[in-house]
Amino acid sequence: MKQAKFFLVVRFSIAPQAEKQVLDWLDGGHMAEVAAQPGFLWGKRIFLEKNSYLMVYGIESRSAFERYEKNTALKEKFARERAPFEEHMTIERMAGEVVADG
Repeated sequence: MKQAKFFLVVRFSIAPQAEKQVLDWLDGGHMAEVAAQPGFLWGKRIFLEKNSYLMVYGIESRSAFERYEKNTALKEKFARERAPFEEHMTIERMAGEVVADG
């Protein structure tokens, strides 16, 4: 597996009434669609605690992440797909470069 040099981390919490809908959306293609973007290497969902998760995407470089961030058509598509349950979620995004491996 190719080593990720950059990461996108999305932490989100879901109200219980929307959890199934959100997870169905993620598992139904959203995760795979993000991970298939140029320069993205993989994506994982991590359970943190009740109704709270992390999505972690390994990316080959900052420039690949920046290309993804500038893809307005894709971002608009994701916003439309997320709209039905967005009011039931809190989302925090972080991204950064690997500076040390241990």
